[in-house]
Amino acid sequence: MKKIMGLSAIAFAVLAGCSSTSTTTPPAANTNLIPDSLVISPNDTREYKTLKLDNEIDVILISDPSAEKSAAALSVGVGLLHDPMSQQGMAHYLEHMLFLGTDRYPDTKGYSDFMTKNGGAHNAYTWLDITNYMFKVNNDAYDEALDRFADFFKSPKLYPEYTDKEKNAVNAEWSMRREMDFFGQFKLARQMMGSHPANRFLIGNLETLGDKEGSNLHKETVAFYNKYYSSNIMKVAMISNRPLAEMEAKAKQYFADIENKKIEKPTVTDKLDFSVAGGKRVYYSPNEDVKQLQLEFTIADNSSQFAVKPNRFVSYLLSNEMQGSPAQILRDKGWVSGLSSSASPTQYGNYGSLTVDIELTDAGMQNREEIVAMVMQYIALIKDQGVDSKYFNEIRTSLNNSFQFLEKGDEFGYVSNLTDSMQKFPVNNAINAPYYYAKFDADAVQNVLSQLNEDTLRIWYISKQEETDSQLHFYDGKYRIEDISESEVASWNKPSEYALALPTVNRLLPESFAIKTAEFKQQAHPELVFDKQGVKVWRQASQQFAEQPKGLVEVYINTPDALENVKSQVLYSIWADLYNLQQRKLSTEAAVAGMSLGLQPSNGLVLSLSGFTDKQDVLLAQALENLTLDVSEEGFAQAIDRFKRDLLNQQKQFPFYQAFGEYSKLTRSGKFDTETLIAAADTLTLADFAAIKQSTLAANDLRVFTFGNYNQNDVESIASKLTAILPKGHQATEFARSKAWLPQPGE
Repeated sequence: MKKIMGLSAIAFAVLAGCSSTSTTTPPAANTNLIPDSLVISPNDTREYKTLKLDNEIDVILISDPSAEKSAAALSVGVGLLHDPMSQQGMAHYLEHMLFLGTDRYPDTKGYSDFMTKNGGAHNAYTWLDITNYMFKVNNDAYDEALDRFADFFKSPKLYPEYTDKEKNAVNAEWSMRREMDFFGQFKLARQMMGSHPANRFLIGNLETLGDKEGSNLHKETVAFYNKYYSSNIMKVAMISNRPLAEMEAKAKQYFADIENKKIEKPTVTDKLDFSVAGGKRVYYSPNEDVKQLQLEFTIADNSSQFAVKPNRFVSYLLSNEMQGSPAQILRDKGWVSGLSSSASPTQYGNYGSLTVDIELTDAGMQNREEIVAMVMQYIALIKDQGVDSKYFNEIRTSLNNSFQFLEKGDEFGYVSNLTDSMQKFPVNNAINAPYYYAKFDADAVQNVLSQLNEDTLRIWYISKQEETDSQLHFYDGKYRIEDISESEVASWNKPSEYALALPTVNRLLPESFAIKTAEFKQQAHPELVFDKQGVKVWRQASQQFAEQPKGLVEVYINTPDALENVKSQVLYSIWADLYNLQQRKLSTEAAVAGMSLGLQPSNGLVLSLSGFTDKQDVLLAQALENLTLDVSEEGFAQAIDRFKRDLLNQQKQFPFYQAFGEYSKLTRSGKFDTETLIAAADTLTLADFAAIKQSTLAANDLRVFTFGNYNQNDVESIASKLTAILPKGHQATEFARSKAWLPQPGE
């Protein structure tokens, strides 16, 4: 389960539950929307072929003459939800055992040694309904790698003498995660689902995996493999520098003789009892110091409707930051620092979740019921007025633009993503499914909206301040559960006292995709192309992505203050945090249009813009206009609180990740320890913030790096906008950078 942490991004706490009477079964997928052949991005020059082997394995082949490595992945349509209750965590345990040799390659370390010797890497992960295996290797070692890899699915040894070793490896993975709040909350969510198959321990540990009365671990593992590891529920993706004909021959040679047991793909069909699982408020005390509010609705699995994207439509409206949205109103009141929505339609097999995740301030903590009421009233507004094709057109344009200029990723990640996608979608949509928005389906949207009600809702209060009465088993988390009161539900149905409004049209969607760099495509290094009035601009065209109408602008407002003064270093972090918070509306609008915007602390500040270049001038002008932001005493205090909590939460990360920061402190100048940073933060005032804003713009080294689709006119436009923000009497300073410690002989 080495990839399980990446999968936690599905949602911060993917929790669900509710009753069969409160969800509506979505209509069947419209098969007329499924294409006849594999859909690839117009920007993708690689050659593709799909085939179904005689044993019913679906295969996608990709021939890329420029591929630096060859790679392959194989997914099996079985996962954590299908463990026998007598051996919880078995699917994950089997994933470990599978790598320990085969009849033809019996050495337990042979596979990993081969990969290391041939410049390769291998991995695997198990999730709710999938187990996915992948590798990459030097091109000239591809044949033997495929032979070794495919053999795992034909004749694995599954040595019983390695049972204890692999049980301990699984237990170690669980132990590392037992304090992680995502896993604790996810465990509690499933625990509240009663007899539904999602209510089980997923990862496995020494308590759940082992011989017990009526259950032998090794025998059950072999039986699980023999039952579910069938070619007809497997998917394969291969990429190499070889031609397609050669790759097709390899696919048939190595994978066509995996046994087809002709099984039905395992699915979850149990109904939830919403009277037990829904209509609840959960008080959860996490390990990290966070202040969060989550509204979680359980929805029926509608993943077959990927071509009409009802979940995306609803989440788009709930996440919007335009005037009149909950995000905008609550942020302006100083109650929240962030609000977003997402959906995961198969989170529990035949049920999914649609969530609204909210980051609270101290003031917001005192008004949680009112915040919930506003979100519920906004959902009512969407139901009444928001199911409008204009939002479909906006979302579709954004997705189409992203797919049209989809960038090529690394071989290893690409094949594993494909075999994951092939388990979820028709093979011909394996690449484009996340971007494919075929038509506006108002009924599908209304079907989702009808499920966003008090019966399917679970409200999560997550903070260190919660009063709890129970302790989780297997994870370090405390909680208390109560029913949502009828009086609170009644308050949601009252007219809102706020001027709630649906979003307006996005101004930043690109209209031109012209390539403007033809005359300097071969430029190998950045070139200084502007140096006037205190502004220097370097430009470089991309050689690898020369046909992409995209680019990156990084504006460095460099000063020595952060290297020399701990208070200045903290203030630059506070500045970046407040800026990004206040510009959430602009950055959200930019994201829909295929751009990003952000301010980061450095030796001073770095303002970054990236994405489609057509409307970047509009985005930059707005971004610079708001750089010297106004902030209240309350807003400044909230930023200090976030800064301190973030520092302390970093100490709860895996030691491996903490080591990077500690190493940097030892080897680079201008680094301060956590205690020093917190002590400095406690002394800061709003006057200090005003002073550093003034001094930073008055004296700095202002440098700009542009990379991608920019010509000289673009460069001069960027420089002009930057010159305009510099005050009269601006002083240029020397470029400041931290110094690296170089060990001397004997050190």
